[in-house]
Amino acid sequence: MNAVAMIHDSAPSEADDATLERRFAKGDAEAFEQVVALYQSRVIRLAGRLMGWQGGAEDIVQDVFLSAWTKSHTYRGDAPLWNWLTIITVNRCRTHLRRKAMLGRLTAGLMGRSEEFSPASDANSLAEESNQRVRAAMGSLPSRDREVVVLLYLEHRRPSEIANVLGISVNAVNVRLHRARQKLKVLLEGADGEMS
Repeated sequence: MNAVAMIHDSAPSEADDATLERRFAKGDAEAFEQVVALYQSRVIRLAGRLMGWQGGAEDIVQDVFLSAWTKSHTYRGDAPLWNWLTIITVNRCRTHLRRKAMLGRLTAGLMGRSEEFSPASDANSLAEESNQRVRAAMGSLPSRDREVVVLLYLEHRRPSEIANVLGISVNAVNVRLHRARQKLKVLLEGADGEMS
């Protein structure tokens, strides 16, 4: 058997995916473990991006898979499992960000001062410094705007898929995307001015 045939034989087929999804929806623990193994790195990456690289993604990933396991019976299979996990991840990130903001306001009120975000500046190279500026700009976007940017540019989702995942219209996706681009442009141009 040649190498191409071996690779083709080892790749999961659509029938295998459908079988795994059916087993998962029935609460099969082994299927759940396979789902975690297949999607964990993607959920980690998506959560990190949605959180603006501020940390906490590991806790969110645990919450996502715990929620997926407890709600596996609600997965109908009318869309790919990854779409369903994306929706759960987006919702968990939203909840985490709301709690973090509320805790920050409460802490700031109790301490009598405002909370400030000061990203670490460990950049050794111009490319890393640029990445840090982009991450900081992304992190400063409201989560609703950051979600569309992450899903479109970093997760390579089509606007119609984003609309489905977020439960909004394609027009709303485009509006949020336009607003996010404008904010990023202002933030990044301001950062370039500070660098000069």
